[in-house]
Amino acid sequence: MSPQDLQDFVDQFGEDPAAWPEESHTDVETLIDECAEARAILAQAKLLRVLLRDMGARAPSCFSDRIVALALEIDPPDEDFIRLSH
Repeated sequence: MSPQDLQDFVDQFGEDPAAWPEESHTDVETLIDECAEARAILAQAKLLRVLLRDMGARAPSCFSDRIVALALEIDPPDEDFIRLSH
């Protein structure tokens, strides 16, 4: 695994080893142990996660309902589609 591979991996799975596929742990951890660039990639991903979490901006609670309603207006379901309510 190269540092670029690690960047792609972190972009896909995140910076938390608990979210990584089990079969990837050894390769990723070896690269991080041996490569300063890999450690920097992981540190940057962790910092980004903290910054995003601390921004405080959150979508309104009705946001997902508005998205679904708009999607149904744009592309209504077939007549035999069963609509579920919550």
